[in-house]
Amino acid sequence: MGLPWRDTAQMLAGLLRRHGVDPDHVHDVAAAWQAFTEFLALPVHGLEPVENDVDGFMVQWGRYSWNDRLPSLTFTRQFTVDVRDTWIDKDRYQPEIWQVNLDMVFPDTPRLADLGRPVPADTGLNFSAPGPQRDRAIRAVEQRLARHPALQVAWASSPARSCVTLDDAG
Repeated sequence: MGLPWRDTAQMLAGLLRRHGVDPDHVHDVAAAWQAFTEFLALPVHGLEPVENDVDGFMVQWGRYSWNDRLPSLTFTRQFTVDVRDTWIDKDRYQPEIWQVNLDMVFPDTPRLADLGRPVPADTGLNFSAPGPQRDRAIRAVEQRLARHPALQVAWASSPARSCVTLDDAG
């Protein structure tokens, strides 16, 4: 059946802790990534019944106003959820898009000066199915991230702060 989508942030936080990572103060980005990739393998319950584009992931990096323009790195899993039971007007039903994020914000050091400059970037959403397809997609993302010098520095750095959230992305 899978994990209820509303419990996904708690599950990610639990996986981080199992990897020795405090969700509110990540000290090891590589360990956080390992926890996140485990999280990506978990089946989730309550998604839209369509087959494509309902469960995806991406990595985002940049300098955002909500992070005081400090360098940040975010691991995101996005769901299209079935909230049909909460709608009064069933004829106008629209599914909702929610994201579970592990957001890590770094000190503004010269080594991280290029992270997200000139503009924020991301890997793009990947909607490969959990299992072998998703495993291949994760490896491809890892290879892309490894070629980005500022991301290599972030991966080896300790964020100043971090948090796990579940937010409506619609």
